Amino acid sequence: MNVFSFKYRNVILGVTAIAVGYCAVLTPHTVFLKKYRYMVARYQMSKEVPLGSKIQERIQKVMDDLKLPDDVRNAIKPFSVFGFDMLHAGTLNAKYGAILGIPVNFTNTAEQLHENLCIKEEPVDWTRQDARIFLKAVMLSEDAQKFAIAREILRIQAEEPYFNSLVLVLTVAALWTLCSVVSYRFRLREGNATVRRIFYAVFTLFGVILWLGVKDYRSNQLDKRDDEALCRLGAEYIKGGQEFYEKMLIRNRALRSLLGPEGKKIYTAYGNEETFLRQKHMPITHRKDFFDFHLRNLEGMK
Repeated sequence: MNVFSFKYRNVILGVTAIAVGYCAVLTPHTVFLKKYRYMVARYQMSKEVPLGSKIQERIQKVMDDLKLPDDVRNAIKPFSVFGFDMLHAGTLNAKYGAILGIPVNFTNTAEQLHENLCIKEEPVDWTRQDARIFLKAVMLSEDAQKFAIAREILRIQAEEPYFNSLVLVLTVAALWTLCSVVSYRFRLREGNATVRRIFYAVFTLFGVILWLGVKDYRSNQLDKRDDEALCRLGAEYIKGGQEFYEKMLIRNRALRSLLGPEGKKIYTAYGNEETFLRQKHMPITHRKDFFDFHLRNLEGMK
């Protein structure tokens, strides 16, 4: 293979790899966003459960507090999501928009959850203390709900899918170019096949680690930035944030017990999420400490 053919082939493969990587990250948040919503939404009688007027008003109040412009408000579509965690996906792109998932504990009463709640598709044994603790922990005050909603909206505004796609494109482009140069310079294509495979595997692994590292670092920085921004909104968001993280830790510890061996793989004894190599978000204990500090300062000013 001559030099021109080698370079041309590498350019074609490199562009293809970049395009595939970019689309793989971005399309779930654009083209396939409706399908994703369909998968995670809560249904009753084969129809998506609508959000009540009270929670809709609460969402609008949060948007007012965040001073969101009309185009951002219109891009965000709230809906009822399965489970007990807030959810967001999508972008502020006018064509596809973003979705904001509101969990069942934001719209149901404790009595309703007590009657209908299942864990691992089994009715909850309410004689267990950890089950009662779990139920109490998922019931949030209005301030805590507003904090949780505001936190997700700030993450939507961060446009993470675009950032992650761009980082992946730059990573693939840089490493593909470097890999091609080294491969051509040392004539690896003409050498031992095993050495060549190891070389490509090492480059691929390094690229994955680099991309995930940048992605997780930014996610942690956004966690910190968003908590600080919500603290600046005033006392109700400080109190709401402190309650939200405190109850999340209590909830996770209860789930760790309720889920048995599986729960210990998901949550630590403190209520943080178990991690292996990656740290996708700041530990919940750290975030709770941040709001504990601001709440003490707030109470000290009275």
